[in-house]
Amino acid sequence: MPRAARVEGTLLCHVGPHRLAFEANEVASIAAPGGSWVSARRAFREAAGAQRVLVTLTGEAVGVDGLEIDAEVLSVLPPSPVVAGSSGGSLRGFVVTRGVLWPLVHLDGFERYLRTLGPEAA
Repeated sequence: MPRAARVEGTLLCHVGPHRLAFEANEVASIAAPGGSWVSARRAFREAAGAQRVLVTLTGEAVGVDGLEIDAEVLSVLPPSPVVAGSSGGSLRGFVVTRGVLWPLVHLDGFERYLRTLGPEAA
């Protein structure tokens, strides 16, 4: 079942030269790297790295290079089924903020998807 076509509060994350957005209410905490986490860079076949780790209530953790908080209410543009399927179903859609298109992904689903990929590039 598709979620609402709007989102209020997003974390706009930088992953190398790439960008990702997560719904703020999916993030229980933001931590420094340590413990068990997977780098979002894995999705782009880049070497692992992170400055911040986004953690869900159930413990899934994804590392990103940097982030900004956006409190605006944004419309979610739905992805095509082909594009959504290529992200392991974690892609919720796209949001436009600050004049830029950001892929909006489910944090827990994205973490599971990253773990299915091969190891990060060296």
